[in-house]
Amino acid sequence: MTHKHYVSGNGLVFDLGMNDGLDTAYYLEKGYRVVAVEANPILAELGGQQFADAIGAGRLTIHQLAIWDRYASQPFYISHENSHWSSLDSGWASRNNGGTDAIEVRCVPLRHLLAVHGVPTYMKIDIEGVDELIIDQLLELDYLPAYLSVEDCRFGFRYVEKLATAGYDAFKLSNQAQVEQCIDEVTGRHFRYGSSGPLGEQVAGEWLPPEAFLVSYAERVRTRDNQRRSPPGVWWDIHACAPRSHWI
Repeated sequence: MTHKHYVSGNGLVFDLGMNDGLDTAYYLEKGYRVVAVEANPILAELGGQQFADAIGAGRLTIHQLAIWDRYASQPFYISHENSHWSSLDSGWASRNNGGTDAIEVRCVPLRHLLAVHGVPTYMKIDIEGVDELIIDQLLELDYLPAYLSVEDCRFGFRYVEKLATAGYDAFKLSNQAQVEQCIDEVTGRHFRYGSSGPLGEQVAGEWLPPEAFLVSYAERVRTRDNQRRSPPGVWWDIHACAPRSHWI
């Protein structure tokens, strides 16, 4: 994918799925400028209050909307059981037979955020059950983040294969059930349960090429026929890095 270029070093991070703001707080602490997206209006408002100083300083923008493949208004299902499960996918939000409240939210495609803010150095994708929709949009773009992460959500093989098609050539797995054991070496931050943890080069482990990564994924997470390998209560983030020869 030699026509792709990957943006690095511009100090911009996209937090797609802000939720309670744990990750946004970390990115701000690291000195990044942050664009956060949160569809839940209550959480977006709380984030606006919590990060009022950063917003006032121009270091943070919070968009109360959802990412979709086009401009639209869509039902968004707020989980009664766990705010992290709220989703455009009703089945995802109502897992464990939990109840939901449906609200209408404004949706925009990823290219809208990129046109307004530019391409970030790092993009966190955690939009509960519809993450692949963002990955599909990355395939259409010529300028992409140097680093990104995506919550596994049971479709890791497809995610990695599509990201490899988009030119990403190095991958790591992050065990999100163990994030409290992680410490940011620069800031000294001890990560709280439910946060995404470190990013980029600070994610523990060796960067693996797609083929080797998928072998490890099949051993640690699940097989291609969806046989679960990891124990209950363990979930994963996939981190991807683009080839440095195409960084700009």
